[in-house]
Amino acid sequence: MEIAERFQKLRRKAGYSQEQTAELLGISRQAVSKWESGQGKPDLDNLVRLTEIYNTSADYILLGTEKNMGTSVPEKSGLSPEVRKMLCSLAIIAGTALVTILFITVLGLVAKYLL
Repeated sequence: MEIAERFQKLRRKAGYSQEQTAELLGISRQAVSKWESGQGKPDLDNLVRLTEIYNTSADYILLGTEKNMGTSVPEKSGLSPEVRKMLCSLAIIAGTALVTILFITVLGLVAKYLL
């Protein structure tokens, strides 16, 4: 099923006419008609409003699939927070040491050529 068909199906399921949907969105009936005929697509603000009006997800409207809203986001795999903190500390120390070495080198060159 194409997005245009989903717009029409959702509107009919909700019991709205194109005119009623347009009034709820503050747009013209012709705009709703264009969405349902595949001649246009709603902007992001109207898409969000449509999810509220039709009580569905943007995933369903755009892709035709529903995501499980109850599923939590999986934890990122990788380094533990302690290891990340240690690596950040080491990076700061190494950066500070590098800046110090460069500063001393530049001072040595300035002293050599200017004095």
